[in-house]
Amino acid sequence: MKRIVDFVQKHPAVWPILGCLVFLVMIAGLTGSPDANVLFTTARLATFAALLGLAQMVVVTSGDGAIDLSQVYVLTLCAYASTTLMDVNPVLGFVVAVLIGGLAGLVNGLINIYLKIPAMVTTLATGYLYFTVILIGSSHMKVLPHPGFVDLITGGVGPVSTQTIVVVMVALVLAVVLYRTPYGKQLHAIGQNRNAAHLAGIPTNRVVITAFVVGGLLSGLAGVIAAAVMGGAFQDMGMSYFLPSVAATFVGGTAASGGRSSVLGVAFGALMMTLMSSFLNTTESMFNLVSGIKQLIMGTFLVLILFVSVAGVKRRRQTVAATTAPAMASNESL
Repeated sequence: MKRIVDFVQKHPAVWPILGCLVFLVMIAGLTGSPDANVLFTTARLATFAALLGLAQMVVVTSGDGAIDLSQVYVLTLCAYASTTLMDVNPVLGFVVAVLIGGLAGLVNGLINIYLKIPAMVTTLATGYLYFTVILIGSSHMKVLPHPGFVDLITGGVGPVSTQTIVVVMVALVLAVVLYRTPYGKQLHAIGQNRNAAHLAGIPTNRVVITAFVVGGLLSGLAGVIAAAVMGGAFQDMGMSYFLPSVAATFVGGTAASGGRSSVLGVAFGALMMTLMSSFLNTTESMFNLVSGIKQLIMGTFLVLILFVSVAGVKRRRQTVAATTAPAMASNESL
């Protein structure tokens, strides 16, 4: 039993993977037969929850209660930028639109670090600032996406969509950065204890600001793809993805207090949340359930995830304290 517990703690992606299997079985039970196309379709629909979830994961991993509440506004801003700029030059428009997301993340990071404003407050305020820019500028921007980019992003290889391929590529790059580079090690160390990381010589300010920039770049990428998939940009296009992406972040094994992440877990967490949404939509239509029950269930699920995440962090810290205290006492006696 202890081996199983240790394995799950080391591999948090186990839970969302199991969750995906459970919901696939439940959907098959409702529809009457299993269908492999459900998995491929759900993976395509999970694109935005996955990209935003991965972006949120990087920010949350930096610790100190960091979270990015401006994501959906950055997504929308970059969607408008892409539809406008791609009309001039598709490649340049794509790059600039994603970089606008990175710039928004840079602003969030600078305010959080140098003005000492908590990330939640910072990103809530900047989110409204970005949305104001959208409200003022949307009437002067083009809303229809570039036809060539639409054809590219809505295509695929066999049953696997281009959107799914993009998510897989992003996840692979992010996994290398977080688990195979000095930056990734520094980010996790800062998330566990910023003061200790600073005393150890880690450039905490630069690492945390970079985390916000990476989060902004991924949100910008999500916005560019969303504009192509949804047939254009509109003002509230990112709102429906915020709750699933946050849930994917934490159900995937990201510690709410920072210092722990799982790219694989978040990717499958986004897939699981999308399968849950599909299951609840099917249930609502088949059994005529009260409108809004899906949001209630998903919100309750998110609260439960956060509770388990925080409780797990406290338990690990207590375990570490219990094991280090005897060793310290022994050293003092010597």
